[in-house]
Order: sequence, then C-alpha cells, then structure tokens
Amino acid sequence: MNTVEKKKLHDLKISGSGTSGGGQFDEVKISGSGKIAGDIDCREMKISGSGTVAGDVKAGVIKTSGSSTIEGDTKAEIISTSGSSKYDGSVMAAEMNISGSSKVSGDLIIKKFKVSGSCKVGGKIQGGQIKASGSLKVGQDCEVETFSSSGSVHIDGLLNADNVQIEINHESSIKEIGGEKISVTHHNSNKLIKQVVNFFLQKEDYLYSDLIEGDEIYLENTKAKLVRGKNVVISENCDIVTVEYSDSIDVHKDSRIGKKVKI
Repeated sequence: MNTVEKKKLHDLKISGSGTSGGGQFDEVKISGSGKIAGDIDCREMKISGSGTVAGDVKAGVIKTSGSSTIEGDTKAEIISTSGSSKYDGSVMAAEMNISGSSKVSGDLIIKKFKVSGSCKVGGKIQGGQIKASGSLKVGQDCEVETFSSSGSVHIDGLLNADNVQIEINHESSIKEIGGEKISVTHHNSNKLIKQVVNFFLQKEDYLYSDLIEGDEIYLENTKAKLVRGKNVVISENCDIVTVEYSDSIDVHKDSRIGKKVKI
C-alpha cells in the first residue's frame, strides 16, 4: 500500500479540542475532541477520544477506541476498533478487527476480517477470510475465500465462498449462498433462556435463504426455497421447498421437504 515516503515527518496530536489541516505525518493521535480537515497520509493513526477526518485516509495502522468518523475513503494495512467507528466511503485493508461497533457506507475490500462486535457494510465485501462472532450486515454481495459466522449475519445479496461455515445463534438471513462446502449448524447452549428471549423479540434461530447451492451441503435450522447440491444432508429443524441433488441426499425425520429432485 502506498503510505508516506521514508522521510522525517512530524506528528499530529490533538489532546483537547481542536482542528487541524490534513497532510503527511508520522503519527496522528486524537485523545480529545478533534477534527482534521483534509486528506491524511500517515504511518499510524490513533483515536481514543472523538475524532473526525473530513477527507481520505492512507495509513499503515489505524487504531480507534473512542468515536471516530472518516468521511472519505480509507486505505490501511491494519484497522483495529474497540469503540464506535464510521467510514463514509469505501475501506481497503489487509486486516480489520472489530470488537466495537463499525459502519462502512461503501465497499469493503479486505484480506482478513474479524468481527466480534457489530459491523454494517452498505456496499459489497470482497476478500479472503471473514470470521464473525458478533453481528454482521452486508447490503450487497459478499465474495470471499472462506466465511465463518457464529453470531447474527444478514446479507442482502449473494454470499460466495469456497468454504461456508455458519453456526446459528440468532436469526440470520442470506439471500443466496454459493460455495464448494456449505455447513449450517445450530448452537444449543442456554436453550431455555434463548427461547424466552426469542418469544419476546418474535424471532427464531433460523437461517433464511432463497437459494443454497454447493457441492457438499449440510443444513440445520434452515428455511430455504431451493437447495441444490451434489451431496446434500438436511438435518434437524429444516423447512425446504425444493431440494435438487446429483449424488446423494439424507433428510432428517424432523425436517420438511416439499419436493426432492434427482438431477
């Protein structure tokens, strides 16, 4: 990534309340309430207070533990947030870790993405590995190499990955799923508490999907219109309108299948 050239650069620090212009810096640090008007190119950016950048950001490392807003596009090697972060443009990074709350209004292009808090992406996600144990919402398609989720996931478009592993802990929805190996399982801990919570929230621990298509498919707690695969296992608590399979199919007695078609 094109960060600043290796030359002597000054630091930019805002520890109270202040405003600064953009530019090239070594370290940018906001520990109070600060605003930077303009683009930033730096080695490292740290925000532990309330910080806003009215421009694009290019950085080696971005760390936020307070409330941060970047109004332009963001490019970084590593992004880590444990507070509340908002990216009004698109984000491109090698690694992004979210244990707080984050919103990306544009696209997210990422090699390694880990979410243990909550993240909402308005555009599409493209990249390598996604591991989500919190809440993940994607407004468009998600195309990655591997996708793993054990929290709540909502994808309005297509989820396309070589390996898809989804553990249902909360109500989730993915419009379409495509991959080589797809596994959807249900986590049964604190069953009584979960039933009470779901009753009041009027939600169920199911994955809802229009289409699930892959080579090897294993499903629990899934409600889908069409499942198409080579070897298909429909395990417990599934409600599938149509299943199309080419080699083998196994259906649990507690699941409902509208139609089975050998293709």
